[in-house]
Amino acid sequence: MLEATPHKRGRSSGMTPRWLVFLMTVTIGPACVLDADTRQTPPGSPAGASDAAAGWRPMAFVTEEARDAGVRIGGEGAQWPQSIDVDEVDGSFVLFATDVGGIWRSLDGGERWEPCNVGYTPRGSCGIAIDPHFPDRVISVGSNSMGSKFNGLYLSEDRAASWRPVRLEPISGREDRRRQVVFDPTTRDEAAGLTRVAYWSRTAEVQQDNWGDLEINPGLYRSDDGGRTWKRLNDEASRIAGHSALAVHPASGRLYAANERGVFISDDRGESFERVLDRPVTSIAVSKARPESVWITHAGGLRVSDDAGLHWREIETTGLEEPIAGESGRDAQATPRTNVEFGALRVNPVDADRMVMRSLADDWRWLRHVSDDGGRTWATAQVDPGRAFFPQNARQAMFSWHPTDVGRVWSFGGDWPTLSTDGGRTYRWAGDGQNAVFVAGLFNLNPHHPGLLFLSSQDYNGGVTHDGGRTWRYTNVSSNGWGGFTYGGTALSPHVLAAGHAAGGWSAPRVLTISRDGGATWTGDHALTWTSDRQTETFGFDVGLVHPIDEKAAYVARFRTTDGGQTWRAMEGCSGVFAADASGRLFGVRQRADNADLVISEDLGETWRVICSVKGGIDDLSVTPDGGTVYLCSRNRLWSVDTESDRAATLGNPLRLIDTPPTSTGWTRIATVSVDPQRPNVIYVGQRIDLHVADKGVMRSDDGGEIWTNLNLDQPIDDQSGQRDGGREPQCVRVDPHTGALWVTTGCYGVWQFSSE
Repeated sequence: MLEATPHKRGRSSGMTPRWLVFLMTVTIGPACVLDADTRQTPPGSPAGASDAAAGWRPMAFVTEEARDAGVRIGGEGAQWPQSIDVDEVDGSFVLFATDVGGIWRSLDGGERWEPCNVGYTPRGSCGIAIDPHFPDRVISVGSNSMGSKFNGLYLSEDRAASWRPVRLEPISGREDRRRQVVFDPTTRDEAAGLTRVAYWSRTAEVQQDNWGDLEINPGLYRSDDGGRTWKRLNDEASRIAGHSALAVHPASGRLYAANERGVFISDDRGESFERVLDRPVTSIAVSKARPESVWITHAGGLRVSDDAGLHWREIETTGLEEPIAGESGRDAQATPRTNVEFGALRVNPVDADRMVMRSLADDWRWLRHVSDDGGRTWATAQVDPGRAFFPQNARQAMFSWHPTDVGRVWSFGGDWPTLSTDGGRTYRWAGDGQNAVFVAGLFNLNPHHPGLLFLSSQDYNGGVTHDGGRTWRYTNVSSNGWGGFTYGGTALSPHVLAAGHAAGGWSAPRVLTISRDGGATWTGDHALTWTSDRQTETFGFDVGLVHPIDEKAAYVARFRTTDGGQTWRAMEGCSGVFAADASGRLFGVRQRADNADLVISEDLGETWRVICSVKGGIDDLSVTPDGGTVYLCSRNRLWSVDTESDRAATLGNPLRLIDTPPTSTGWTRIATVSVDPQRPNVIYVGQRIDLHVADKGVMRSDDGGEIWTNLNLDQPIDDQSGQRDGGREPQCVRVDPHTGALWVTTGCYGVWQFSSE
């Protein structure tokens, strides 16, 4: 690991490290109450120090068959795509962006992908534009599923190896898939090494349920220095061109803005506009191969102008009325679709007769279409999910053509990139390295079977690995064709798996569901249910654990088994088991509405007694091997509890706050913790913001919490060193008891492993 200027606590912890003391006899009782409100560190607080990450490795879900077929990393996708773009020079640089899982790049024409979110604070992107002449330079419209003051315009000048904000605006951008940011290719400045003029059409936030830090203020913005600085254009121009799809004439620089009111043109760089078509428009496209032509889609078809937008004619089409089922696996019958709307039109830059577009319809029956004769006849494209791990679901396709190869066009299908090499007639999975699954809740590795781990996904059921993450098997807990909401995944043995299935959605009750054949088939028991509402008596934590000594004993949420998963019953006095010490004592939490008790059991979870009470609840905990110190996450901070009664008497209140570095945005939100069982002075914590990205997410202390090192990359990605931008927005951190490697599941940024070796 690279050297760093560490973040040091302001006072001594008073903690003596304990090394492998396996058996202890202690008297533990209620001794401490936490009541201070420490929900976040106010913005403007010292940011702490960090260093560049070394040792991140993607643990992307990939099957053994895919590995044998040559897939190098895998790529489970699992976040909703919103934009894709390819450079216009040689087509080697491709960017793919999701709604809440960040941005991914390929530097080899899409053969391999990697996350690229260094300096990028938004959770996603709803628009990307690569400089047409200088592809090192990229503009992204930062977005999220809710409004945030850290969204807005971000610029990269090193092929997405790093980003910086250039125009922060409190937008959401949820489900906004317009082509909203574009460069004017006629403003190339060779001396400055950039294309000078760029435009952004700010969203009108058409999603009515958007929330958060949000300001609805559609408008038109222009940059005259390649995206480094921006200004909002006059009120009239912003009223006309706000929330529009944009395009620029390849030769003259005329700006086109298309929206629900029609098509508008500007010949003075957006200062004023003239309406040239009076009807709702869903997308607009131009092509270098035919500069004077402009194409638009509307709800029922296409129109074209052959004089740079002044006059328009309808294109008579065939092939778009086929009664075909959509791309989603949710429907199978080829019956006429209803409420069809066309959009996302892109015209080939070399051959203007070649074009692709999408159609959306009711019941997820969404398709992609291709034409080779200027839009007169169309064929429905086919999508091959290939080596994708998770089910393919319909998505609102977008497209980007290769600059010189007329057969290559990028899109996405399911939640991953897809590539066509036959001009858009067939698309195949091309997501090698795109690792973005969301594993909700907490997990623990099996202490008896090295390499065995079951991770359940909030949206896509999950997967189980027997070889430490090299290969995975899909686990269809829900029995749905599209995925499912599963929590608390636990591998009791190579054959017995358990998880909570929430058929009604994310916040619905979880039903304990068991597989006894390694994940091939599942059976739920509706008598064994827990809720995610901490105010209810049946609340259970989405966490599972196998006892470190008795491998027949295991715990999922508020339930326990002592016969290897054959029978289960609710625990009295415990809402979830988080950790165990080397002697087999269990540490859990009993939730009591807004408060919680830290509890311990010495009889396999049959009975529990209280260590201390914590106002505000507990989100995660970990324990030293001797059980003498518990580290817990509460109210977004890290605390330690000394469980020895004599030391507790000496210290008075044994619950002590441990200082951790805040993010550069001034937030402290510690959510997860793990102690290295072989080196108990080594502690890992995970800090996530959810509303935006924490630049100090996964942190490590080698001295029991005195000094902290940031493991997330905060320097530009070094292509030569093999550095990876891993571990963003950690959901759960756990040290593998067999290997000592750190496993990290994230909030929509995939599964990762970190090793300092």
